[in-house]
Amino acid sequence: MTENLPKTKLPIYHTAVDWEAFFRDYPVPDVFAQTVYQWPIGRIRDLQNDRFVKLMEDGWRNPFYNRRWKAAGLKPSDISGLEDITKLPCFTSDDIKDNQQQFPPFGDIQGLRMPDLQTKPLKIQTSGGTTGKPRYTLFGPIEWEMGALTAARSVYIQGGRPGDIMQIPITCSLATMGWAYYKICHDYLGIVPLTTGTGNVTRSRRQLEIAFECNTNIWVSFPEYLTHLATVCQEEMKQDIRDLNTKFLTTFLGPDTEGTLRRQLEESWGCPVFDNYGTHEIGTGAFECREKDGLHIMEDSVYLEVLDVETGEPVKTGETGNLVVTVFFRRIPPIIRFNLRDLGRITSESTCGCGSSFRRMDHFLGRSDDMVKLRGVNVYPMACLSAIKSDSRTTGEWICVTDRLEHEGVFRDEMAVRVETRRDAVDLKGLREYLEKRLQNDLGVKVAVDLVEEGSLSELTGLGGEGKVKRLLDRRYKKS
Repeated sequence: MTENLPKTKLPIYHTAVDWEAFFRDYPVPDVFAQTVYQWPIGRIRDLQNDRFVKLMEDGWRNPFYNRRWKAAGLKPSDISGLEDITKLPCFTSDDIKDNQQQFPPFGDIQGLRMPDLQTKPLKIQTSGGTTGKPRYTLFGPIEWEMGALTAARSVYIQGGRPGDIMQIPITCSLATMGWAYYKICHDYLGIVPLTTGTGNVTRSRRQLEIAFECNTNIWVSFPEYLTHLATVCQEEMKQDIRDLNTKFLTTFLGPDTEGTLRRQLEESWGCPVFDNYGTHEIGTGAFECREKDGLHIMEDSVYLEVLDVETGEPVKTGETGNLVVTVFFRRIPPIIRFNLRDLGRITSESTCGCGSSFRRMDHFLGRSDDMVKLRGVNVYPMACLSAIKSDSRTTGEWICVTDRLEHEGVFRDEMAVRVETRRDAVDLKGLREYLEKRLQNDLGVKVAVDLVEEGSLSELTGLGGEGKVKRLLDRRYKKS
């Protein structure tokens, strides 16, 4: 007799969301493709304005934003709609880190107190932490679902359908990507997720054996690993990866503005390749449709601005600047004018050949601060500090040198870390190997280490000169 059972006092996930209202506000992929995605631009802007006004109400109640906006001389009546958004100050990941140091462990930007952890289904994820201690981001049920739902929409638009099998060589970790793509398949698309993890979890040859055995027909991964898989298939297995009959690859091409990387992947795999853009704060913020004519901004979930890197002023369509995002669905934490410090540009505000009026942006164009992407991993030179200073045989001085190398028509970015050694160091045996292992652990990707004499880097780093010491020598785009 179930009627006599006591009601649960636990924060059960599936009862924490009004699913009917949620899917009405943010339609599932096939409904989205027929409705919001096809709306005229005026209707989209009205929706964005309504969502922005509601977001601002919560923003003023959030202590992080309340302090910042009052310090900027603002009051609630100053912001009546999206036309006033530029009055609000932007913030960066540095501000989040400072906030979390001041109000540990999560910062009061999250809009929650520690007792709330007892009553809400929450998940903790982090940023990459490549410049130091990772910053925490809390996800409530809506935030967690939207990370998957936005990606599910992109995969559906690109051609994913029930019965497909998607292989996901991404480990579920503190980063959100692996989690999101598992959920899009299992929860939203009827696609069978094949969660093999990275090559460190399932070696590349075995990844391919599984794919052939299970008839994988969609892959999501970074382009560098997808290129590597094609090579392993040919050289180790003596098979053509095109025999998989892959439907498409969905990936993150980065600044492939000339389409070289896409062409290489499409030729080697024999299928279309679609680009995407996103971060753990916003989910999938932009995606390519099958026209491959720019990345559609996910207009009903985010409002994207492009601001001049130096002045912070809006730039014209076609001009490059920092991507600044406001996320309509997030309340844990709210995201309002977050300067991602990712470089991008709006390429079109006209209707696409697919029929959508969503604005389109170019590929992700890199970072406005020092960052190098190696094999799908964001690497910051300053993240080398702990490893290099951990051994007394070094002077603690270093510089990262990056080059774009070509091998048989395939381009690959590589980094070497030049490390000064002390003149009085008696024995350097094992130092290079130790530093390479430690750096791989800290950076999340393998880099080479070159040991150089004490004092030999000062000209490159500017040590002792004016301004900050330089830690990056980027030779990837210099003409010979």
